[in-house]
Amino acid sequence: MTRNDIRLYYKNQLELSYALRDYIDLYFENRVHDEELEETITSVIAANKDKFYSGTEIAKKPKQVLGKTRLNVLKQILLKKGEKLNEEASYIK
Repeated sequence: MTRNDIRLYYKNQLELSYALRDYIDLYFENRVHDEELEETITSVIAANKDKFYSGTEIAKKPKQVLGKTRLNVLKQILLKKGEKLNEEASYIK
């Protein structure tokens, strides 16, 4: 899977969450490089802010689908790119 295999826009939280989960899993399998992961994740989330965030926090559905490890990776990317999260820095409670 390359950047072209993940869409930029999604119609609901569930589709977005599963796409992010699968893409981060590819990173864990060493099939996606760090820079590509960061660029793709920030682009997809920026295009789907209304589905990814609930107010200033990450919505419940993406948290459930992604799980702790993937969510920590995602939060680190967002913090590195300057996104402000209304949660404890880089871990899940």
